[in-house]
Amino acid sequence: MSTQTSKRVRFKLPNTYALIFIFIILAALLTYIIPAGKYDIIQDEVSGRKIVDVESFKFVEQTPVSIKQFLDSIPTGLTKAGNLIFMVFLVGGFFKIVTDTGAIDAGFDAAIRKFESKALLIIPILMFIITFLGAFGVLVSSAIAFIPIGLAIAKKLKLDPICGVAMIYLASYSGFVTSPIGPFNTLIGQSIAGLPPASGAGLRSVVWVFVFIATVFYTFRYAKKVREDNSNSLLDEIRFSDDIKASASGGEFTLSHMLIILVFIGGFILYGVGTKLWKWGTSDLGAVMVAIGVLSGIIGRMSLDDMAKSFLQGCRNMVFGALIIGLARSITVVLEQGNIIHTIIYYMSIPLGKVGPILSSLGMFLSNLIFNFFVPSGSGQGMIVMPIMAPLSDIVGVTRQIAVSAYQYGDGMSNIIIPTSGVLMGVIGLAGIPYSKWLKWVFPLFLIWVGIGAVSLIVATMIGWA
Repeated sequence: MSTQTSKRVRFKLPNTYALIFIFIILAALLTYIIPAGKYDIIQDEVSGRKIVDVESFKFVEQTPVSIKQFLDSIPTGLTKAGNLIFMVFLVGGFFKIVTDTGAIDAGFDAAIRKFESKALLIIPILMFIITFLGAFGVLVSSAIAFIPIGLAIAKKLKLDPICGVAMIYLASYSGFVTSPIGPFNTLIGQSIAGLPPASGAGLRSVVWVFVFIATVFYTFRYAKKVREDNSNSLLDEIRFSDDIKASASGGEFTLSHMLIILVFIGGFILYGVGTKLWKWGTSDLGAVMVAIGVLSGIIGRMSLDDMAKSFLQGCRNMVFGALIIGLARSITVVLEQGNIIHTIIYYMSIPLGKVGPILSSLGMFLSNLIFNFFVPSGSGQGMIVMPIMAPLSDIVGVTRQIAVSAYQYGDGMSNIIIPTSGVLMGVIGLAGIPYSKWLKWVFPLFLIWVGIGAVSLIVATMIGWA
């Protein structure tokens, strides 16, 4: 009698592309189930924006999508999201030129040498630099490339890998989550919601400061304990890869490096001013990145061939996130063709309308926190949820600016804990940190971030932030 060893079948969440394709199929099926409906779109006399007339919903004739419409939705979605997709490629490509000049690495190493005698003072200084790169959207998915720097500093300071990851990954996301100018979350949300780019920067900057301070304090407090006694580490054993060097290795910080960093920072300052004075949009950000990349390459004495190679490599690094934007847009295309997107908004508005604007904004925040588990991409999630949340906010008495922040916070904050985030899993894998240990350490900080986000949404709702 033969015996067979029964193997436990482990559930594995599909790839993000597969999930989005499943969502497109579900959207198509829903056009056969959910009644078609329409709101009238009117122009707001105060802001000049097109908004939903909350009293105008009516059911219309059912228009389920055909097989051809379903298949057409993917190229149509890519086409309609083309401006955002190309912006992502331009930002990624030209930022790669900046990093390949060595200016950023040399700047980090110079800071390490400068404050070497101050030991733990390096932590808040490094995190301050990284949070700005996260806010600009240039060090989010690419944060994994900078993890060795954090690990090298942690090793030199006699800390553990958790501290090394926190200095880079958490600092980056503290800026990305709350960014007033983030091209992959804030600007995408505002573009879909019909808001001026980088509008509402004041309140978002205040939230950014609170999230950053909480992150630095949380990391610094733990680092101090580990430095005093390594047994305070949550890791069973403090071990660094042999490839991680305990000293800076980026070479001398030269005048050209300083000029490149000034060009980089100055370019984003110029874009911030341009959004206010000249009504610049997302395409103008791409133009700014062209100038930053080319000037950086010239100052860094890169040849045209080297700049071209760096640009193409940067674009390759962005393919995953860029195409997600177009595929996610396909979901909205299907819902619009089936005339059910307004019906979904109508049914969602019924319970939210009864609980009031404050709870409605918190409900939007919570739903995005949960949804990010399935689509851990800021740009992809924005393309899925914002076409629904923007008009929904008109109906439940929440401003569109608040709806953007609810999406922005919900997407970014959960990225530091969800195992479906490829960046997170790659980062802790590189550092040799078990997911269970990371989750145990970071979860209290996640709750602090959520608390700050919730309070900011409550305050924003109370003051009618627009």
